[in-house]
Amino acid sequence: MKTLTLYRILSYILLLIAFFLGLAVLLTFFVALVNPALLLNVFIAAAVVMYSFSSFLFVVQGIDSQRQLKPGMKDFIRVNAFVAIVFGIWTLFQSIAFISNQAIMNEALQQFPQMNAGKEVSKELIAKVMKATMWFLLIYSILLLTHIQITFRLLKQYASLFGKKQENNNEF
Repeated sequence: MKTLTLYRILSYILLLIAFFLGLAVLLTFFVALVNPALLLNVFIAAAVVMYSFSSFLFVVQGIDSQRQLKPGMKDFIRVNAFVAIVFGIWTLFQSIAFISNQAIMNEALQQFPQMNAGKEVSKELIAKVMKATMWFLLIYSILLLTHIQITFRLLKQYASLFGKKQENNNEF
């Protein structure tokens, strides 16, 4: 029961983050149409959003309401979970590398364009925002990977929720 409570809490947290990530995906998609090199990143982020929403529906409609879910829903969750694992591991390693290596942050600060619209933003403020963002991404990737691990266990445990309901035919 404790695992299921943790899973519900993580689901709500991931759903909130997925909402904002989804908005970013929509906005970035139109930019990616002009610059095809961004399309892979957009599709990976979209898969994370779809995983977050579909796993939330699995909890709410399947586990909590004990409703039958479509058989394809299990595969949809699994496929998007595998892409989300790639995203989570990639984000985890990037954030750890950024936080632990000051040279990477200094290089990123040098590449950051200076604002010319009246006020200049100090490099210290930019560094703090970048570090806070990396800490957020580190925590998010850990939560996402933990959620995915629990999802795979729950998909096995509640496998009976996927598929058509068995009709009671008493004919021999």
